[in-house]
Order: sequence, then C-alpha cells, then structure tokens
Amino acid sequence: MKPSDEELVDRFRSGDEDSFRILVERHSPRIFNIACRTVRDRNLAEDISQEVFLRVYRFLDGFKKECRFSTWLYRITINVCFNAQRKRKEEPKVLIPSWEVANVGSNPGTPQLEDESFSPQKTLERKELTTKIKSAIDSLPGVLKMTFILREFEDLSYRELAKVLRCSEGTIKSRLCRARETLRQKLETYLSEGL
Repeated sequence: MKPSDEELVDRFRSGDEDSFRILVERHSPRIFNIACRTVRDRNLAEDISQEVFLRVYRFLDGFKKECRFSTWLYRITINVCFNAQRKRKEEPKVLIPSWEVANVGSNPGTPQLEDESFSPQKTLERKELTTKIKSAIDSLPGVLKMTFILREFEDLSYRELAKVLRCSEGTIKSRLCRARETLRQKLETYLSEGL
C-alpha cells in the first residue's frame, strides 16, 4: 500500500530525503498541468513547477496538517502562477496542443485518435475550437480562471476549492457561474456558426 502524502511528509521531516522525491513524482504531472493551463507556455510551466517544489522543500517544515498536503500544494502553485503572470511581459502566447497537456508522462506530441472520424477537416475544426476555448479561458480574470481550471480540469470539489482559494463554497459557486457565463458569451458566436 502506498504511503499517504502526510506519511511521506513525516518521513521527510525525520530525514528521509527519498520521501520528498516520491511526493514530487506523485504530484508533478498535476502541478505541471495546472501551470500549463494557467500560463500557456510550456517552458514557463516547467519553471513554475520547479519553483513550486523548491518552495515545498524549503517550507515543508511549516506545513501544519490543518489541511491536506495537496491543498497546501495547490495554494503554493496558484501563488507561483499568479506571480509568474504578474512578472511576465505581454508576449504572444505559445499554445500547447491539447494532447500534449493531456498526455503528460505518456508520449507527448502524439495525438490520440479517438474514433474513425479522424479527418483533416475534423482535425482543423477541433484545433480551431481548442484555440478559441483556450483564448476564452485565458481572457478570464485571474481568480475566475484559476477557479475554473482547478474545478473543470483538475476536478477539485467545491470544498477543496474553498480551502485552496481560502473562501466560502458559495464564493466558489459564484465564481464558477461567472466564469462559465463569460465563456459562454465569448464562445456563443463561434459555436452558433456551426462548429
């Protein structure tokens, strides 16, 4: 049976450096995905992931177990992502093909064919839709964007989101409603054209 995150934290605090490596291996794909979806730049997402785990290593003794380790880790990730976005000058964004983000740890760069409907036209339509959706998500204000990403892509519950973002579940629901409505409005014209 795999040790829990909290058990690994205790082992690390007792001097077992290997426990930290296990924590990094366990959580790095998810942290990288959150960073990728937030900043839309693979290199910056890698830097963010490294910075997150450097901070975790430095401050692990301060983790008080008042919340789950993953909740604490997401808080750090969110802070590092927001800091990176504040520092970054406005540059053209590098869009990452959806299969590269979805297949972190497998064979990145290789699209997974879902069914027999694969055709150049369908591929182009999917790529265009993906670009429009990513652009719409990128245009959300920071807190709405992060709430949406953690709920829709990382599948955090309302309770987990409230802990990570330090607000009430009602606030989370309100933010998600606003984010979804904003996205619906931004994508409405595009989707009504038949794609």
